[in-house]
Amino acid sequence: MTATLHKILAGTSYLYYQRQVAAADATDLGTSSLADYYSTRGEAPGTWHGTGLTALDISAGEQVTEDQMRSLFGLGRHPNATAIEYQILTDAIGKGANPKDAVHAAKQASRLGKAFPARHGDNTFRTRCAQAYREHNLAHGLDANAAIDEDTRARIRTEVATTMFVENYDRAPLDDRELSGFVARISRPQSAAVAGFDITFSPVKSVSALWAIAPKPIADAIQAAHDAAVDDAIAWLENNATYTRLGTGGVRQVDVEGLVAARFTHRESRSGDPDLHTHMLIANRVRTLDGKWRTLDGAHIYRNLVVVSEIYNTRLEHHLETSLGIGFTERPAPIPNKRPIREISGIPNELIRHWSRRDAAINDRLGTLAVSFQQQLGREPTPKEMFALAERATLETRPAKHLSRSYAQQRHDWHTDAATLLGGTKALQDTTSSVLHRPTGARPTIDEAWISRTADEVVAIVSGQRSVWQHHHIRAETERQTRGHIHPTQWPNVVEAVVREALSPTKSLARSDPDITAEPVLQHPPTALQRRDGTSVYTVPGSQTYTSARRLGTEQRLLNLSIQPGARTLAPDLIADAIHTYNTDPANHGKPLNPG
Repeated sequence: MTATLHKILAGTSYLYYQRQVAAADATDLGTSSLADYYSTRGEAPGTWHGTGLTALDISAGEQVTEDQMRSLFGLGRHPNATAIEYQILTDAIGKGANPKDAVHAAKQASRLGKAFPARHGDNTFRTRCAQAYREHNLAHGLDANAAIDEDTRARIRTEVATTMFVENYDRAPLDDRELSGFVARISRPQSAAVAGFDITFSPVKSVSALWAIAPKPIADAIQAAHDAAVDDAIAWLENNATYTRLGTGGVRQVDVEGLVAARFTHRESRSGDPDLHTHMLIANRVRTLDGKWRTLDGAHIYRNLVVVSEIYNTRLEHHLETSLGIGFTERPAPIPNKRPIREISGIPNELIRHWSRRDAAINDRLGTLAVSFQQQLGREPTPKEMFALAERATLETRPAKHLSRSYAQQRHDWHTDAATLLGGTKALQDTTSSVLHRPTGARPTIDEAWISRTADEVVAIVSGQRSVWQHHHIRAETERQTRGHIHPTQWPNVVEAVVREALSPTKSLARSDPDITAEPVLQHPPTALQRRDGTSVYTVPGSQTYTSARRLGTEQRLLNLSIQPGARTLAPDLIADAIHTYNTDPANHGKPLNPG
């Protein structure tokens, strides 16, 4: 259904993923064998992923250990730093080397570029609170550093936080809860370095539902399809959006050997519902083609996240169709004004709703917060404010995480739960049978005419949402528009053909960059200044913007209309009478009109 992205901070952020791993029957944490996690509590152990692993002498699919996570994501060093440093120290000291030199050599051998900086010290909120404490003491004739009782300190902190909130959002906080959340964010110590990025891949709920109730061989095939779709999405990301930046201000965008990632697949939501999803932890360390380790340019990851998500959705459908004959149909989204959701044909809506309790709770709370926001501020929240409200709704509805269960226990509980809802074990068997090996509907003939029509539809949708667009906007929409219409073997060739057609001069007008136009070296760079695709390292991949003749025509008509005389106007006395009528109406008492 979607892929989400979160930063992983250096230090101990990696522990969240490692602590979910199965660790034997007796405890949620431990070092026992994880080979058979089906009967042990917790999640499957993580594995290494990415073409960048070759430079680390690690094979894709190898199990991830906590020490490796600590070295790479906690310290920014080689995942096997402990073993590498121990071996070099042992060999050097055995040969009579100076211990100090031996330690330095060991540290150098495990380096992956610059180590993560250790950042400490106060932030703006703490600095302003300290200043306010001093001012309070001086105003009362006390020493600037005199102790202040806790109640007074709390009052001062609240005043400082409220002032900073207004400075940030141009409004007062809605309530104490919103202010408390703001204080929690601004009172944290200075941000740690970004150790990596967590892209989480989650299928639509019907996939997790079928995976939960189907016999284990079918469930395994569903998970294999999910894993393959994740592979496809990450492979596209590696080949199309993985770079590092060099030079002053990161002016050069250069190729790298590939990504280094740790992959963790989890099975349930915090509510205990089936929720098959994969965390792909991409390390903020990549090696350039000259063999030097650098940081990953995260801007491209963020820019192409929607494309990665849509590729995952498309390929998940393809793999499920190929392996199990599963089909998908559109169903109305639970939230108005959202696109329909493609769910597995034959999975009952009541089962999807039942195992979407976490989403339902978040959406209900988000609706309440949005209404409260509009009532207090007299306007709808902006997209940025809506995102903040959604994060708040997620946190406020988060249940306590239940005790971990083995995969076998989960499957037993899910079967019991679904059988109770649907009317017995026979109903579960019938549901599973009904969704497998369905005949595929007729698909259109893929020819130049179809590609042109689909490209027109893609551009029409994208141009209806924005005045200018880039490659990633077109690619994401193309994935949506071709899904269900092309055979799995026709991906990605047909998709790429539609993208090329949609960005061709007949459908999208490229907006020229004067810096590139004025510099021939950027249009035809020498080999030393080229990326592997032949483009200049001094250009940003995917940054070309496009618009359409229709968009330009609309803007021109608006400009022409704006300078035409004779528009209808309202007399000032009519406006004054309307305001007076509003203000004298008892129903509007305490609800003054804003200046607008």
